[in-house]
Amino acid sequence: MRLTVYGTNTIKEAVLSGNIKRGGSVFVSEKKWKSKSLDKNLIKLLKEKNIAVLAKNENAFIKEYGKEALVKGIAVNIEYIEKDYEDLFDNTNTGKNNYMPLYLILDEITDPQNLGSIIRTANGADVSGIIMPRSNSVFITSSVAYVSQGALFYVDVVRVTNISRTIDDLKKRGIWAIGLSGEADDTIYDMDFNVPLAIVVGSEGYGLRRLTAENCDRILRIPMEAGVNSLNASISFAVAAYEILRQRKYGGIKKAVKK
Repeated sequence: MRLTVYGTNTIKEAVLSGNIKRGGSVFVSEKKWKSKSLDKNLIKLLKEKNIAVLAKNENAFIKEYGKEALVKGIAVNIEYIEKDYEDLFDNTNTGKNNYMPLYLILDEITDPQNLGSIIRTANGADVSGIIMPRSNSVFITSSVAYVSQGALFYVDVVRVTNISRTIDDLKKRGIWAIGLSGEADDTIYDMDFNVPLAIVVGSEGYGLRRLTAENCDRILRIPMEAGVNSLNASISFAVAAYEILRQRKYGGIKKAVKK
């Protein structure tokens, strides 16, 4: 599918990930071109990759890439290739996660800002892939790509027809499905995450749907000491993802040692 990407960091990662090919072009607004405010490191990278930098007047730039892109002043259209569900289990994609995978299931996330932030966190937390429903969900947009700051190009995001059936399939593959809900009795600190996992995060407004929650092996909450009764979906995932990473990679809190 055709995807507009804009902003220095997003375009840099599009280049490094091979989504902008040698001999291609990126475009800047005339205002940014004349101000000579292009990021020097990005320009150096584009030259190294033999990618041209071309100017467009403001009207043409907006028509091609939109007003949000004009604010950043640099943009390009790329072909975003959506992966299939089965691709998540290809050894070449899961890499070092093949032994202990961590998947993320998003149950009807509709805010592009949340999705972009979630993808960025997923990249940092070594998530093996993100699974979303085809209906009642946002998917990959220019805003999502920008908020992800290019992490989109390193995380497989796939869509499925039915989340509950997908959870059943994951469990048949030996993967535990763990839902996050503020109403759960147990917290994320009550479980050993050293097992193949799929974390399930519900929608911004309603949380986990009933059937989705019923299909999970376990429902956990993030403890809240005070204030509102739940965290933003992207923050909830981030807290859980880094507790999983902490347990798997560090095995506990290391005490500081005076030298």
